[in-house]
Amino acid sequence: FQHYYITNNLRMPIFHLQTNVKNVPQNFMSKISKEIATLTHKPESKVMVIVNDGVKMCFGGSDAPAALIQFHSIGMQIHDHANVSEIFANLLKDIGVSYDRHYIQFNAPQPTHVGKLGTTVAELNKPKEDILHF
Repeated sequence: FQHYYITNNLRMPIFHLQTNVKNVPQNFMSKISKEIATLTHKPESKVMVIVNDGVKMCFGGSDAPAALIQFHSIGMQIHDHANVSEIFANLLKDIGVSYDRHYIQFNAPQPTHVGKLGTTVAELNKPKEDILHF
């Protein structure tokens, strides 16, 4: 499938998958991680992938393979959602979740609402001259 790129300088991409599919292979997580790094133009070292497989889940009254993806990334724009949704839907086919058996929640938190290294991403991104030294 065609690659699309998210148009903003995103930070801290987090992909959280919950699925009733059991035993999702480790290489699926690696594939997702690489894809997100490509999408966001970030090094893979900044990408977090969480997979909760074997979750009790019912979608549309059926326990057939289904999934919920929560994708968080600072700076993500609404116009990015459709492209990312298509890419994730195609990747879910690898674990047997059909195109019509998942939802994706997008979240673009503010840098002040994301903690890292004992501070916030907003503080880490401040220019050096904005930081007071005593």
